[in-house]
Order: sequence, then structure tokens, then C-alpha cells
Amino acid sequence: MTRQEALKHFLETYVKDKQKEYIEKAEEEYRSRKDELAKDFIESFRRICLNVKEMQSAGQKARIGYINYSMRRTYLLERKHEHVVEAFDKDWYFDTYPCRGTYDSGWAFKYLDALEDELEQLGKKYMGKIIKPDIERIKLEAAAAFNQSIVVLVKQAMADAIQLKEFDEIVREPDLEVRVGEHKGISEVVYKDDSVQEGSLFS
Repeated sequence: MTRQEALKHFLETYVKDKQKEYIEKAEEEYRSRKDELAKDFIESFRRICLNVKEMQSAGQKARIGYINYSMRRTYLLERKHEHVVEAFDKDWYFDTYPCRGTYDSGWAFKYLDALEDELEQLGKKYMGKIIKPDIERIKLEAAAAFNQSIVVLVKQAMADAIQLKEFDEIVREPDLEVRVGEHKGISEVVYKDDSVQEGSLFS
């Protein structure tokens, strides 16, 4: 069996089923801890709003156009379970001075690490033909599916998050978007503001 044949066999025999198994575990974690996880997310949202307000009060930040919750591939490979939270002006990634924070996403991504661990053990059956970069590539390709659990959580929690006084107190674009996805990659809109603020400091 060549290395390519071994990899094809590995993917077809183990990877698909194991990915499904661990994604379902992440989904079950969400269902069983939904209220607790929503509170944790809302607290992270409150913190980024506080940071934005502080920067705006100091004249360091214009209207906020985007708040992004982003997974980073380098973090996943390091087993660092954090989404980077960034508040941008209307220029999005071209904003020179974004406001940054973090969100602990370990409740979902610990299952991605568990998947990696099991695949590493299963890969040993192939007598050196399945190597660490193969497992890392599989892990990164699977990450978006695990991130969907974060998307579902944030979509559910945003109805309460936007009621925070800290959110109400930041100066924002009338079409502000909250997004969840990959850093500078594909992201999903989980909330879009349709409010118009009166008497803005930056109008």
C-alpha cells in the first residue's frame, strides 16, 4: 500500500465516521449546557462593548461596523481554545486600530482535539504512512464544522446580548454586523443591527 492509498483508506475507513461522532458530542454539549454557555458568550460580548466604549470615549474609535468572533488556525494547532473578538469600524479588516478581546470556545473545540488524538492512534495502524501533517490537515478541515456549534450558540444568544446597556452605549453604524467564522476567511452574519442612533458623538 502506497502512502496515497493508505491516506485514502484512512479517510474512508475512519475519518468521516470519527468526525461525525465528535461533532455530535460538541452539539450535545451545547444542548445540555445551552443556558450556561449563552451567559458565557454574553459576558464576552459585554467585555468587548466596554472596551469599545472606553476607546470611543478617548476618541480612539469611530462608529463600530463589525464585531467578529474568529477562530484562528494557528490557535487550533496549538490547542489554544480561544476565538479572537474584534470590533472594527466600517472599514472592517482595514481598520488600523481594532478593539480586541477573547472568547473561550473550549467547550466545542476540546472535541476537535479529541478527534485529533483518536485519529493519531488510528493512524499508527498504517505503519508510518499516515504522518502528523496529515492529521493536522484533517483537523483544520474539520474545524469549520465544530465552529458551527459556536454559530448556533451566538445566534441564539444575540437576542439577549443586544439588550445589554453596554451594547446600547457604544456608537455604531446603523447596519452593524456581528459575525462568527474564520479569521480573515469565511464568516457568517449572526446579527445585523437595523437601529439608528440619535445624537451620535461621531455624526
